Amino acid sequence: MHRSRLLINLSKKDLPWYRHKSNIESLKKRIASGPSLQDFINDSNPVLKDDPETWKEYDGKLKREKGEDQRLRLPPWLKRTIPTGKNYSRVKEQLRKLNLHTVCEEARCPNIGECWGGGEHGTATATIMLLGDTCTRGCRFCSVKTSRT
Repeated sequence: MHRSRLLINLSKKDLPWYRHKSNIESLKKRIASGPSLQDFINDSNPVLKDDPETWKEYDGKLKREKGEDQRLRLPPWLKRTIPTGKNYSRVKEQLRKLNLHTVCEEARCPNIGECWGGGEHGTATATIMLLGDTCTRGCRFCSVKTSRT
């Protein structure tokens, strides 16, 4: 009898499962009324660093012929520009002074110039490794030195 009185005095808002359900419902409403994928897509054309017209010059040669001395060139879509710029140099200098290592450097990320340089918005970012130059995760696709064997 004592328990039944206690349950009767509780409102629905006091029950944990009811509160959780109402939170989920409000979250679903917020997601449904929020931005869609199209709001994040600026242009229907892909952004390419190099003009595809220059790709026509690449003949797709992957192997040198016998007696050919000339070195094969990388295709234009694999070439990266050397990172430079005021922000890039400033971030690199600060990291060296503080003896900090970044995931970008250790993984040899080809987009380091975009992050450290600040891109079009001017905000430079660097992801710092807290345990020095050794990563604790060891993802198979990454070239960062790990402590795992």
